[in-house]
Amino acid sequence: MNFGFSLIRPISLGVLWLLKSFHVWIPNYGLVLILFSVLVKIVVFPLTKKSYQSSKEMQALQPEIAKLKEKYKNNPQKLNKATMGLYKERGVNPLGGCLPILIQMPLLISLFQVFRSTIELRGAHFVGWITDLSAPDVVFRLPFSVPLYGDGVAILPLIMGVTMFIQQKMMPTQASGQQVFMSYFMTGFFVLLFNGFPSGLNLYYTLFNVLTILQQKYLTPVAPTKSLVQKK
Repeated sequence: MNFGFSLIRPISLGVLWLLKSFHVWIPNYGLVLILFSVLVKIVVFPLTKKSYQSSKEMQALQPEIAKLKEKYKNNPQKLNKATMGLYKERGVNPLGGCLPILIQMPLLISLFQVFRSTIELRGAHFVGWITDLSAPDVVFRLPFSVPLYGDGVAILPLIMGVTMFIQQKMMPTQASGQQVFMSYFMTGFFVLLFNGFPSGLNLYYTLFNVLTILQQKYLTPVAPTKSLVQKK
């Protein structure tokens, strides 16, 4: 079985072992994926909470960053130096919000390899139209092919796109027009790209997004970081 390149292979093998272990007690691999999504969310919870806090901290600094941009609008080098100095002074990591995403990527690649290469998962039924977790959940085909998307219309990638859109709407940071455009572009790109991926991978990613939305709304309310605004 091909489980990807050397850095991903150990993760893929670990994921497969875990899924098979759960399947001993849970006969439906779709339900196994639900449990797996919950466990992953629990494991990355500390990093996710830190990511939310980082977003709040960045939001609190936006007025001061705007002043720096106005002050050094003709000197990008000084602007960058002053901005980084502000981050250091306030103890803010501008990349803090990226950690959960960076951790997710190797796991998504591993799941893709597992669902594509594992014989036990071929033909694994979940519910309704999802009859094979190792293949796209195509419900009908278009009379033409769309670049990157193909001609099959799968439901889970569309649901996944909706969850990504909701997540973007819930983010606390103040984004520029260009950042908003890029976030919507990436959502559309993911919908196109994931349309041809195994439905098991799309199910996991959609479930993970739903759990993230619930976590953002109910489980980790982060109070405004007044100390960052007041600290001089």
